[in-house]
Amino acid sequence: MAIVPHPEGKTDRKGNVLPVFRDKEMTGTVIGPCSKGYIIRPDGDRKLPHGMERYYDITVATEKLKAI
Repeated sequence: MAIVPHPEGKTDRKGNVLPVFRDKEMTGTVIGPCSKGYIIRPDGDRKLPHGMERYYDITVATEKLKAI
């Protein structure tokens, strides 16, 4: 799940497009298996907090993964 702009373009009273949670396709590196699927480290240039290399890692169910 990720925050994305509202697909219908709905806005608040100030004219800002409202955010909504939606499934989002992402690319990343498989770190390893776990009991619920696989641990994935998303690609990107996010700055990690010092000493927390796994800060942005997410767990994804096996059936939702696709090799590209």
